[in-house]
Amino acid sequence: MKRINELFDVEEDFKILSLHSDSRYVGKDSIFFCVEGLSTDGHKYADDAVFQGAKCIVHSKPLKREYPGVLYIQVNDVLAELNRVANIFYDYPSYKMTVFGVTGTSGKTIVSLMIKDVLGHYIRMGYVGTNDSQFDNRIVHSPYTTPEPIYLHRTLNEMVKSNVKGVALEVSSYGLTLHRVDSIDFDVAIFTNLYPENLDLHGTMDNLMRAYAKLFERLDEKNTAILNADSVVFNHFLQTNDVIKAKIITYGIEHRADIMAHDIREYIDHTEFILLLDGHMFDVSVPILGGFNVPMVLALIAALKSMEMPLEQIIEALGFIKPIDGRMELLDTDQPFDILIDYCAYIHSYENIFKFARKVKRGKGRIIAVFGPSGTRSEEKEIEIARLANNYCDQVILTEQDGRIDNVQEACEMMQNYISKPVSVIITNRRIAISQAVELACKDDIILILGKGHEQFMASSLSNTPYPGDKYVAKSAIDAIFKGGNEDEI
Repeated sequence: MKRINELFDVEEDFKILSLHSDSRYVGKDSIFFCVEGLSTDGHKYADDAVFQGAKCIVHSKPLKREYPGVLYIQVNDVLAELNRVANIFYDYPSYKMTVFGVTGTSGKTIVSLMIKDVLGHYIRMGYVGTNDSQFDNRIVHSPYTTPEPIYLHRTLNEMVKSNVKGVALEVSSYGLTLHRVDSIDFDVAIFTNLYPENLDLHGTMDNLMRAYAKLFERLDEKNTAILNADSVVFNHFLQTNDVIKAKIITYGIEHRADIMAHDIREYIDHTEFILLLDGHMFDVSVPILGGFNVPMVLALIAALKSMEMPLEQIIEALGFIKPIDGRMELLDTDQPFDILIDYCAYIHSYENIFKFARKVKRGKGRIIAVFGPSGTRSEEKEIEIARLANNYCDQVILTEQDGRIDNVQEACEMMQNYISKPVSVIITNRRIAISQAVELACKDDIILILGKGHEQFMASSLSNTPYPGDKYVAKSAIDAIFKGGNEDEI
């Protein structure tokens, strides 16, 4: 709780119990911020907020009516005020812990969760990102990769109260552009990679790089910027625009860097490489799959180095890495074939996984892929994914991925038109599609279940429908088909 005159320079003095930017959740003695979003304008809901108990309305445009007993504060930038007030209301939580911000097109979840898991062996750690919010043995679903400011500050405040000393925070280009982290005090900023995958909001690669650069602009001399030396274009952008004032640690494979990996060896259940760090070479084995994920491990090492962890302790800490739920996750099936589950948000993710499966499959094993159209991708991207499957897979089962598509059958048929070499079928029910893949699998085959990863819901434009998750469905199918389990559970 705070007093209104602690949050704004006003003479009024009354208690404030909560902050809101969504009128549906407004309660008694609260502040409602009329934020102009991408799809709606909060000014339309100022009256609703008052009826539900808002004591203060923060707005930037004239309102149709003002009610007695309610304080109206007009500002130039509502979102900027929301960031400022949320920081005060929740007692500046990011200033009370070490904050790692991880940005880039892909790899944010893997890097963030590895930082949380590994550093968690030394200090109490938290995580906020695509998967959820995690701290103090609690897991809470997150609405966005980078949540809006009120949710984010409230979550960080709860972490501080639980004695969390560090947090790994996924920072999306959307989150940066929409000013969701403007009042967060970052200690370390990490960049993973750059792909032309998020241009629906940004329009151009230059705008996308400007969005990512916002995170590094926030750093000062006492902070650390961790950069992928192989992302030459982005690094040149940062240098040209004189963005970084912080200390810099670089990592990479192809270009000279402070932390490097050579001789990468990929296996179905682990990855090995030679680590070059501080003039020393180390043999490293990690349960993170795919050579394309080795840079993510190097980013983790850079994060540990930014904490001034001794070299010997860094090498020891790598033993605490564990597989990430829904990210190149190899299921323990006790079967002669393998099942990999991945979130696969981008075209390059599909290509990386298809190439990995082709490289590690044994003997005459086949690649059986289960995936489908997403309501968040353009038709051109769906076609490109289908073409990749055509090049690398032996069997394709097209199915639903979420509920955002009106006609799943039609969308699958469109993708199927670009799959000619492998056998392809359409089974719109995802559970049945996964079960069919399991039933088809023979010795040495690799089943790739792609597109949902850790998710336990089917997203739609209106709401999310419960879904047990690809991992549960696959294991239930194995039990039903090979162990005499209950087929109704699939």
